[in-house]
Amino acid sequence: MKLTQRAPGTAFLFCIAVVLFLDLALCGVHADDKPITWWTTHALEKTQPLDPIPREPANSVELWAARNEFEPFQIVLRADGQDLPEVDIEVTDLAGPKGTIPAKNNVTIYFVAYITLKVPSSIEGAAGDWPDPLIPRIDRYTGEKRNAFPIRLAAGRNQTVWIEVYVPLATPPGEYTGSALITVGGAAYAAIPITLHVWNFALPSTSSLKTSFGFNGVAAVKQHFGKYTNDHDILRLVQMYQKSALLHRISIHGGSMIPPRIDRGGTAFDWSAYDIEVGPFLDGTILTDKDPLPGAKATTADLRLPPELTDDQNRPYYRQWIQHFREKGWLDRLFYYLRDEPRIETYRKVAEKGRAAHRADPEVRNLVTAALNRSLEGAVDIWVPLINCFQMKPGFPPYCEQLAPREAYGRELASGKGLWWYQSCASHGCNIIGDEYFRGWPSYMIDAPPVANRILQWLAWKYGIEGELYFSMNEAFGRAGDPWDSVSLFGGNGDGTLFYPGRPARIGGASDIPIESIRLKLIREGLEDYEYLDLCSQLGLGELAESSSKSIASHIYQWDHRPETLYALRRKMGDALSEKDASGVVPRAVETTSKTTPKTDAVVRVLP
Repeated sequence: MKLTQRAPGTAFLFCIAVVLFLDLALCGVHADDKPITWWTTHALEKTQPLDPIPREPANSVELWAARNEFEPFQIVLRADGQDLPEVDIEVTDLAGPKGTIPAKNNVTIYFVAYITLKVPSSIEGAAGDWPDPLIPRIDRYTGEKRNAFPIRLAAGRNQTVWIEVYVPLATPPGEYTGSALITVGGAAYAAIPITLHVWNFALPSTSSLKTSFGFNGVAAVKQHFGKYTNDHDILRLVQMYQKSALLHRISIHGGSMIPPRIDRGGTAFDWSAYDIEVGPFLDGTILTDKDPLPGAKATTADLRLPPELTDDQNRPYYRQWIQHFREKGWLDRLFYYLRDEPRIETYRKVAEKGRAAHRADPEVRNLVTAALNRSLEGAVDIWVPLINCFQMKPGFPPYCEQLAPREAYGRELASGKGLWWYQSCASHGCNIIGDEYFRGWPSYMIDAPPVANRILQWLAWKYGIEGELYFSMNEAFGRAGDPWDSVSLFGGNGDGTLFYPGRPARIGGASDIPIESIRLKLIREGLEDYEYLDLCSQLGLGELAESSSKSIASHIYQWDHRPETLYALRRKMGDALSEKDASGVVPRAVETTSKTTPKTDAVVRVLP
């Protein structure tokens, strides 16, 4: 994508426009009449409605980002004295030394909605109103304007606006400036300066850390339309939600849950409908040069079998999956979700099922959410243990029936097996308010500390984990009630639910869309952080990556909760990578998609 170049004098005219805006703002608001208090903050702050105004509120925004990266910030608004309607925010283009970053296509403004939590998720959480759903001014999926703006500010209550900037791949490095413009009743009120420093390197469009997050298309249709309608609605909604996930560097499993069709009385799959659903994501064509993360590909795909068939009846279908994915060039991303969290007493049956899949075709890769154990060896190709089953937390009894530390997987990895991991209600306490044991684990809960939503990807790099699995992104869609009223499941606020149903009756517009959560945004931030670590390891900065991961975390359950620490480490890596790229070394990750070539470290990694 080419940037629009400024004509001579345009930057000067832009500055004059902002000055005039400020003059109008001063004329429209008396010096002793300040209807709005506002301040800015970074993405790792969850501002609740009744939080006090900071002692030294920030009044500008300064960001650092690579090309092909999103970087968010927040503006908090507060009406003083009485309710204030018709408050709005827009962002100007960001002007740089060799062009602009147009706001229309690269800046998204969200109204932050609040979810009322009746009980805390754990000892680290709290009841009350918490920020989470993000309603866009204009959505990326249909281009429709929604009803969140302009805002009516309630007196004495904070209202947060989330703003994310995407830096296109073709953006020249350098400093870019613009403003966030606040208006009241259409009149200018304030201009907030924005400075964006674009580093001289790019992130890959496709995530270097494999992901597979569950999504239930049938539940989505029922939430959006009140009942099951038809397969067309499922496929339409699934594509939109899957696109949203990919824009957050996440691949899904489940989807429409519709396996390839089988002709009546036959055994051959008809792949046409399946390929229409998943092909653009596996081929990297769903996101074009006009989108962020152009060419991004799904890093995983789940093998779907007709649920009513036995293992023997499924045997020919395993072979067809392998053959079709090999022909399409997708085989390295296919896995068979053999069993979720099997109990020890079922291991024998699980192993038999896995071996049956291997007999049908030895290239079937079986995935099981279990820690390494001899009962399943030979039947499992991708081990996915719970993060709690990697390390015992001192002072507490073992949480897991079977625990296998990272070094125990060495032999399996050497033989070509995979190692992913996952977090669950074990991070906050399953169906309880978690006690002291549950302090410190990475967590995707609404009331978890913000860094807890972003740290797991740092830990994945630290411990040499290849992928992350999460059981669902829309679990609350399949339950009674409206996710906008409650997403409390399994003792956690937001457990298994990273989306909200964007129905026109609630958000305005004419079309249904996904509503993303702050937690989903922070997971993407963590996946971007992983790319920094991975790029450092490729470009001779392995020691910097190692020291950064050690500085922020000593154990899975013990890491620095301070946003300032994370941002400082990211900034240090970004500066170093920018200098490396500027010296003429071009990282493979500048390509829009990640490759499967192994990463080469400048130092030998000794994993914990």
